[in-house]
Order: sequence, then C-alpha cells, then structure tokens
Amino acid sequence: MSSRRGRPPAYDREAALIAIAEAFRVRGYAAASLEEIARAAGMNRPSLFAAFGNKKAMYLAALEDYRRRMRVAVSPALEGDGALSKVLVDFFDAVIAFYHEGTAPGCLVLCTAPAEALADKEIGRALADLITEIEEQLRRRILRAADEGKGVRDPAGLAQLMLATLTGVAIHARAGVKQANLKRFARANIAAAMPGTG
Repeated sequence: MSSRRGRPPAYDREAALIAIAEAFRVRGYAAASLEEIARAAGMNRPSLFAAFGNKKAMYLAALEDYRRRMRVAVSPALEGDGALSKVLVDFFDAVIAFYHEGTAPGCLVLCTAPAEALADKEIGRALADLITEIEEQLRRRILRAADEGKGVRDPAGLAQLMLATLTGVAIHARAGVKQANLKRFARANIAAAMPGTG
C-alpha cells in the first residue's frame, strides 16, 4: 500500500490553524515541536510546510487566525446597548469563555507571544497589534457611553485599565484560575473603575 504524499484532499485550512494554535497554546512557541504541531493538525511534516511554511510562519498564521476568532467571539458584546458596566461585564464573560475553549486555557497571543516579542520583531508586532486593537475597541465603546452622557471620566484611561484587566484575566486563566473567579475579578475591576456609573 503506497502512502499518499502532499496535502491530503480533506485538508481544511481553518481547522488546521485552530489545531496549530492549540498546539502552540499548550506548549508555547519555543517548546512546541514540529512533530507535535503536525500531529495536532493531522498532517505530515511535508504537507504542513507546504501549507504554512516554517515554524514561525505557522505561529504567525495561528496568531492572526486566533485574533480573527477572538474578534468574532467577543466583539459583539461591546456593541450592546444599556449601561456601560453591563456591556463590560458581558465583554469579559465572552473573553473568559473564549479563553477556556480547547485544551489549554488562556490567550494564545498574550500568554505565548510576550516571551518571544523582544527577540523577534514580527512576533512583537503581532502582540502589539492585538493590544492596540483591543484597546481601540474598548476606547470606542467607552467614548460612545461618554457621548451618551453616562458620566464616564477619562475614557482613554478606562480603556487602558480594562485592557490591563483583560491581560490579568488571560494570565490567571493560564494559571488555572476557575472561570467563576475570573468573572469575579473582572467585575471587581469594573466596579472599582466605575463607581456609581452605568
């Protein structure tokens, strides 16, 4: 029986990227071996290289796809109407649920890219781009609340504080903190940042 070479006909790029992202999320960029990545993606190494390039190219593609999936999963929560505090609670609930999909909890980008960012400019740029994107999304929604007369002081500062809260949630999730405790942490930060506002 001859084995088939090259990319299999059933190859699904999106499914493969999700599997590759999970391999990196479990092991980190440096520790994840090509064998582990290929096994996770259900592809042999020649097929993996043909489809995605070298290990760094695989990682960068996985980061970008993870950002896309995170955007789809959590951005709608920021578009909700009503009290800003409730919108932020819904946003963090969606983030926490997303961080717990798959095998390894935590954010692929925030929990693996910082270790590589100083040594690799492309990975550093991917990390900075995600942080900028999330902060800008938060800032826009907070500015909307301010424009609606919701009594928000310093929208830019509040956006930065919520970004810091999200980073804390990612790291705590990675450390195995339960979802209920992460939600409590996020709610406490929201309440402290917005006393008496809605």
